[in-house]
Amino acid sequence: MAAALPRMMAMVLRTGWQTDRQALTGVVVAQLGQGVTSAWGLIAVNSVLTQLFSDGPTADKLRQALPALIVLGLTAVAAALLSAWSTAMSGRLEPQVERAVSSRYYTAVTRVEVEATERPEIQRVLEAGKFGTDSARSMLRLSVGVGNVLIGMVAAAVVLASLHWALLPMLLTIALPKGWGAVRSARRDYISRLNWVDHRRAIASLLAYLTRPHAAGEIRVHAAGTKLLDSYEEMSRQTEAEQRRLARAQASTDLVAGGFAGLASLACYGVLWWLLAGGGLPLAVGGTAVIAIRTSTARLTSLVQQVNRLYEELLFLTDTETAIETAGKHAIPTTGTSLPAEVNQVRIDDVSFTYPGADAPALNRVSLTVRRGEVTALVGRTAPARRP
Repeated sequence: MAAALPRMMAMVLRTGWQTDRQALTGVVVAQLGQGVTSAWGLIAVNSVLTQLFSDGPTADKLRQALPALIVLGLTAVAAALLSAWSTAMSGRLEPQVERAVSSRYYTAVTRVEVEATERPEIQRVLEAGKFGTDSARSMLRLSVGVGNVLIGMVAAAVVLASLHWALLPMLLTIALPKGWGAVRSARRDYISRLNWVDHRRAIASLLAYLTRPHAAGEIRVHAAGTKLLDSYEEMSRQTEAEQRRLARAQASTDLVAGGFAGLASLACYGVLWWLLAGGGLPLAVGGTAVIAIRTSTARLTSLVQQVNRLYEELLFLTDTETAIETAGKHAIPTTGTSLPAEVNQVRIDDVSFTYPGADAPALNRVSLTVRRGEVTALVGRTAPARRP
């Protein structure tokens, strides 16, 4: 799982580079720019607090803090502009990435040998691949979000480390319990989705029969609607039981991670108080540290949610890549002897064929000759194994 996520993210970014380099470059530059503005914002906050906590008349302190306040306002405006630019470039890039991945999938599927499509294990893999064609778009959007959060947290860490060496370990101490909880939750959800993905696809296929026009007649003639709905209710109850189990496990993980994070916060604020009381840390730096820690904690919560979504999309996108790889292994050969310009006849001699899983052959030692210009009809009983 840990190895597959960077590989799939790299594939999505590579696809984005191939489809629209300008848009992808714009997204990356905007994210890096937001990280820089976040760092400058913390530096400006520290400068403002330093001026406000200094000795002297209040009016003088406000005048001295004005340049830093102007910088703080400009960084907020710049961050908003960069965020809007990133949103615009992502919106331009995402549909192109989805189209490119979908095109690769459907191109590969249409080149598969007919014989391979009749094999249940191949058909299952190819069918599973279609659920992940839109996951490339979601993974790109989530990757941008994760990158934004990580860049912001790195910027905060760099600023804190530059203010005082003890502040960075404090930030990491608070982040570690929540990071542990995020990894544990993501892995648990991933394993659950992996074990239940066939179940979810079966529900989707079952419900699709209720709405497909070509199946409406048979469902009503054979009164199959009630049976399909009963099956849906039973499968849904099984899924609900799994969701309840995950919710209980998530609550336990959140409780443990939140408890340790609270203890870590208490310890860190205690160290911060000790540094301030002992004169080892200026009051303005302490205020900046509190703001940075609270901001980073909020970003970490966002990071947990987005990483969980990334793992979910990873599962479906992996299915699509597996389907493309499987389709390539069973593609119609492009080598061999070319057909003559004019074919006078097509002849098969003593051909037999048995469908996978069938007890008897569909074709048993069949010989046939079709000459140029002739019209040949294959006639048999209802629902035979025929192809036009």
